[in-house]
Amino acid sequence: MSIEKITIYSEASSITVDDGKIVALVQDYDTIEKVTEHIKEWIAMVRKYKEIGYFPLTEPEFIEDCIVTFTDLEPNKREVMRVNTFMKIEGFSGCNRIWQLPDELKVQASALLKGFYLEYDTENWEGFTVTELEN
Repeated sequence: MSIEKITIYSEASSITVDDGKIVALVQDYDTIEKVTEHIKEWIAMVRKYKEIGYFPLTEPEFIEDCIVTFTDLEPNKREVMRVNTFMKIEGFSGCNRIWQLPDELKVQASALLKGFYLEYDTENWEGFTVTELEN
């Protein structure tokens, strides 16, 4: 049994730009409760996938297989900025992903991202806690 602690950030789902500044950035999982529930749902799904043989060669790992692969959570702000998922960006035409925005707006978006600490047991995945990062 090993207790580990990492940072996680929810992917952004929409951004509003007004007069060259980001005035709103929405993350779907922006509270401890939402993040916790999202992780629990994917733990259950990975367990089901394991039962049907989705992981035939190795045992699934909590961070690599559950958090990084399946959830809408990323281990750092840089990865959130690189996500290739379409999002709603208002006020800046021609962009539908953070990485397409000009550098100044990407810096603003990064500063607005809300993050969390995820403390987990490497063997008992259900034994995890989520706490807010201090910005």
